[in-house]
Formats: sequence, C-alpha cells, structure tokens
Amino acid sequence: MIVIYFIGVLIVNSLLLLWFFSPLKTTLGKIMFNKELMPVEFDDLVFVKMPVLGKLISCYICSSYWLSLLVGLFFVLIAGMPWWWALLTYFTYPSITYIFYKVISK
Repeated sequence: MIVIYFIGVLIVNSLLLLWFFSPLKTTLGKIMFNKELMPVEFDDLVFVKMPVLGKLISCYICSSYWLSLLVGLFFVLIAGMPWWWALLTYFTYPSITYIFYKVISK
C-alpha cells in the first residue's frame, strides 16, 4: 500500500510540474486559440471563456486537490484499493505537493 501511495504522489507531482513549469500552456494556446500566449495570458483567456475551469487550472492548490482526488479514484477503480483511499489521497497529496512546489519554486 505504501508503494502505491508514493506512486500516486509522484503522479500528482509530475502532472502539476508539467502544467505549471513547462511550456504546455503556450502550446495549448497555439492549438486552442491560434495565438502565441504566455502562460498567464492562457490562464486569463480560459478564465474569461470558462470561469470555473479557469479558476481550477490557474491555481496550484486547487489543481492539486482535484488531481489528487482523480488519482485516488483511479487507484480505487483500477488498482482495487479500498474506497477510503480516494479520500486519503484527496486530503494528503495536496500538502505534500505544495511542500514540493515551495522547494522547487525557490
């Protein structure tokens, strides 16, 4: 169980790092809006077009909570973990990823 837990932490950390620290938003801006956008401009444009989604994808903490829940549900449905696993990941992964974020962003 502990191995699966840390695999989940690595998955969430990797996806958050990919979203917030890579040029992925710039690439998506080219594809979705046919414009060369900076990451902040991409967040703003998505927020104008879809406010709820814009809030979720531009906030590191918000994204970490929902991504943690999705990863937890994945382990419940695919790996056969108990139902409380999704709640465990929802309440613990975000704090671990936030600590990692603070270390990385210095």
